[in-house]
Amino acid sequence: MGTRTTVRCALCSAALWLPPLVAACGGNGSTSPATPTRPVPAIVVTAAPVPLVAVPGSGGAASSRYRATAELVFKETAGVAARVTQLRVDITAPSGWSSSQSQDTDLAIAASGTATTTITTTFDAGGPDTSARWRLSPVGVTADGQTFNVTPVETELRIPPPQIADAVFVGAGDIVRCDKAESAATATLLDGIPGTVFTAGDNVYPQATADLLVGCYEPTWGRHKWRTYPAPGNHEWEVGAGGPYFSYFGSAAGPSGLGYYSFAVGSWHVISLNSNIAANAGSPQYEWLKADLAEWPALCTAVIWHHPLFSSGTNGNSSRMRDAWRLLTQAGAELVISGHDHTYERFAPQDADARPTPRGMRAFVLGTGGNSLYGRGSSQANSEVFENRTWGVLKLTLKSGSYDWEFVPIAGQSFRDAGSSACIAPQTP
Repeated sequence: MGTRTTVRCALCSAALWLPPLVAACGGNGSTSPATPTRPVPAIVVTAAPVPLVAVPGSGGAASSRYRATAELVFKETAGVAARVTQLRVDITAPSGWSSSQSQDTDLAIAASGTATTTITTTFDAGGPDTSARWRLSPVGVTADGQTFNVTPVETELRIPPPQIADAVFVGAGDIVRCDKAESAATATLLDGIPGTVFTAGDNVYPQATADLLVGCYEPTWGRHKWRTYPAPGNHEWEVGAGGPYFSYFGSAAGPSGLGYYSFAVGSWHVISLNSNIAANAGSPQYEWLKADLAEWPALCTAVIWHHPLFSSGTNGNSSRMRDAWRLLTQAGAELVISGHDHTYERFAPQDADARPTPRGMRAFVLGTGGNSLYGRGSSQANSEVFENRTWGVLKLTLKSGSYDWEFVPIAGQSFRDAGSSACIAPQTP
């Protein structure tokens, strides 16, 4: 018999007799080599372009639907062939919204080779963010069917704000007197011009009482009240600090008793201020304006108030809104519309101290809504057009990044003024 060898097997409770060449429990006479470890693919993926830029998807110009297309390059670096079987994209944004999408694929990658493909992700931008993070997480499979994860790739995804269609903004100041046919004529102009209507104060004469608002304004400009955003003039404020005015226009005039508020027209930010009350630095209206400008992301801003800072009419300049003008200029506001002087006047862009500058606001004096027109007073610097024989309205076409203006006269009159300008980029404090 052979030599007896005794071993203690981990799975056995007693000593066993084994043939001489057996060295382990379950052995076959020799030490078996370990099964060789299969090499694992190592895949690096890149996405281009960097950063990715989303483009609007279906659903119209103002839709939140977008799509992002990335060119993917997979490179195998361990010398092991493999396939990519799944692509998962996760999009996250600063405001907290997210979007995820997975798609199956079958992309073969040779050992130490490369392969390319394209992935298009569609998503709904769930917040106001114009940038997000785009993360791709691929899943691969080895030749023997074992799955493995490819190191994710992440990049910035830029989401342009939705393009909003051009908006028409039309109106005037110093508007209705019961015995003036021109008041009805300017209301007729509005009948043929779609869009949003504004008023620049002194909406009815001689004072904005409840009776005159209903009896004179209502049959003319009042038929467009449903699409009107008003501003108060001195003829409103003289009657109970605008009490009948706020009652007539309701929420469209902003919070009752204040006379200042803001709203959107197309892609524009429009601010209606009250030049009958304090607007100097530190006043409640000034502090509200400062906060309002900080909250609105719009590139283009228009402002309406009644008393013009600059005017070549007989009432002349009114300095009460100078601090507000400075604040608006700093924020990059484009234009300001006023009334009070019953004329039409257009000024070149200027700062609050009448110094011409391309970063200043363009001013329109627009007291041509229907009441009697005024004569000419002292000519002001930077005045480009002055007209005091024509009634009419100012039609603004507010675009994304620019605007057109056109003075439209009542029937039977021929004066016109028109032009275009780009918006001003806000200054960085």
